[in-house]
Amino acid sequence: MKAALQPIIDEVWQYCGQTGVRGRKVTLKVKFSEFQQISRSRTLMRTVDIRSQLEEIATGLLVSILPVARPVRLLGVSLSTLNTDEEQQSPQTTLGI
Repeated sequence: MKAALQPIIDEVWQYCGQTGVRGRKVTLKVKFSEFQQISRSRTLMRTVDIRSQLEEIATGLLVSILPVARPVRLLGVSLSTLNTDEEQQSPQTTLGI
């Protein structure tokens, strides 16, 4: 399943490169053969800026659900809480709580 995740991560990152869009929330979706699905996500304080970071987070989310007892028919990775390159360049203040 880790190997099957790589082309999906590549596709998401290629879209980010083409559009300049970045996200702070990485979501992994797993659909099983009986059409049930689960999702796991992780939200960061800053946007995912490099592919290896996206890969590390997505793989970590996958590892957190392993081993699975049911056959998997579909994997998906997405980024949300999106920012464009322009928005990232504007100065922002982050407050810690």
